[in-house]
Amino acid sequence: MGACTLRRTGAQRAAVHGALACALVLGAALARADEPSVDFVVQSADTLIHLSQTVLVSPDAWREVARLNRLPDANRLQPGQRLRVPTRLLRSQTASASLAGVSGDVRTDDEPAASGTTLREGQSVRTGAGSSAVILLADGSRVTVPPSSLAQLEQSRRFGARDAARSTGSAGDGWFATTMRVVRGSVEVVAARVLRVKPLEVVTPTAVIGVRGTDYRVGLVEGVDATHAEVLDGRVQVDPLGASTGLPVDAGFGASVLAGARSVAVSALLAAPDLSGVPARIERPLVRIDSPAPSDALRVQVAADAGFEQIVYDQRLAAGQPLRVAGLDDARWFLRARRIDAQGIEGYDSVRPFVLKARPEPPVIQAPRSNAKQAVGEVAFAWAANVDAAAVRLQIDTDPAFTQPVQDRADLRDTQVHIELGRPGVYLWRLASVRADGDQGPWSDPQRLELRPAPAAPQVASDDQAQAWRFQWDGRAEDRHDVQLARDPQFADLVAQAQVQGPQWAAPMPERGGRYYFRYRSIEPDGYVSPYSETMRIERPWGFPRWLPLLLVPLLLH
Repeated sequence: MGACTLRRTGAQRAAVHGALACALVLGAALARADEPSVDFVVQSADTLIHLSQTVLVSPDAWREVARLNRLPDANRLQPGQRLRVPTRLLRSQTASASLAGVSGDVRTDDEPAASGTTLREGQSVRTGAGSSAVILLADGSRVTVPPSSLAQLEQSRRFGARDAARSTGSAGDGWFATTMRVVRGSVEVVAARVLRVKPLEVVTPTAVIGVRGTDYRVGLVEGVDATHAEVLDGRVQVDPLGASTGLPVDAGFGASVLAGARSVAVSALLAAPDLSGVPARIERPLVRIDSPAPSDALRVQVAADAGFEQIVYDQRLAAGQPLRVAGLDDARWFLRARRIDAQGIEGYDSVRPFVLKARPEPPVIQAPRSNAKQAVGEVAFAWAANVDAAAVRLQIDTDPAFTQPVQDRADLRDTQVHIELGRPGVYLWRLASVRADGDQGPWSDPQRLELRPAPAAPQVASDDQAQAWRFQWDGRAEDRHDVQLARDPQFADLVAQAQVQGPQWAAPMPERGGRYYFRYRSIEPDGYVSPYSETMRIERPWGFPRWLPLLLVPLLLH
């Protein structure tokens, strides 16, 4: 290799630089087949001195590169030449990552983190419940850390960068080596397609998943010491820990690795669940959605953005278990769901946006109670007001769609109102809270109110021979009736009372003359008790007492 000796003149150095490039191309076959190496492409601005000072580990490393590539002329470097360079000969530098997004309680090494926080080798990212983070790796890859997860940046290095000043800049120069470790929960990775000295690796307690450029997910199977990985684009290499070989997994497939297993279980990703039944607008603070795939377990996430980098909810639901999410603000949200197979592999995503408008919450209804029944007339509506509202709106209609309300009171300031409803029938009514600025919250659930006809006025006929009053009124034979006869209109001094079947009653006629009062109320088979009827006033003529003639006979005989 005397011909490759570094000389002092600039011309000679350039010649040696060119020779090195040529030798690297031809001598690649000499490198050990199992030794990690990269293809280095010579650029027009490259010089041997510059490469020795920036790309290679030492000024003498170019000699080994030339020898391994069997360069015929170590004095020539040609732009476009490809040189096979072992990664051990490449100079490396740490390349810091950063947090591109933080939502909720996110910590790096137990310290509160914010968007833009630098993340160095060995540091961890912990997300709390309802929190998430996005890690921007030095190579441009993005790693989403969902809620309740713990991930660590084990390695983040850049190899062979031509310009050391760019080692923390763009991903366009040099080769990368990155390793993420999942300690708890999961991560979702979109790996940038850049030059790498080894695949981007995600390490779990049971497997190593390596890629060079793809979109995939890696997580720990809950309740089982296992790892699941799903490939959405490209290909990943899944290697069980301790195994000599692994298995490549292509897009559309997932893999599962149990602790201690020497093999990888692979299956096709399950189809995305149907989220078309999820309403576009939800009006209750507790978001409750029936399972879109009742026969499958589901992974369900809710995020503030369509890219799911601000995940606030992340849960696995058992087959048939409904989704319940509390604590979301009124805003536009995105729901994502995927099926989970028996091996813990998660299928394709289905995404559905929805708007939550649950506030100000409706007043708490107090009266009438739901499904109440009463006679036509004045109806008392009462509620407990929402402290965040300035007014209450009340609607009453016979149509469940409330297309033409018979009452629409939009500015009720009190907690009750009396409204006259004179027609029998089934009514629906609802309330909404209104803020001072006019912002109206959602309606309460419609309440059913049945108004029944008022009791008909009773009639009475006397039967002097039977010494009875016969009362009757319009009514149904199947109804029972409470009847009362009293000496006063307040019915405090009762003469007789009873409960009869059918709309009639024969009451003993009082012996004493004077004014009497009668009323009745109906008890229908469904339990409805009507108000009392109008009070009927009856006059009992004053007559001679039956004993008076017996008293007068002796007087007449004299």
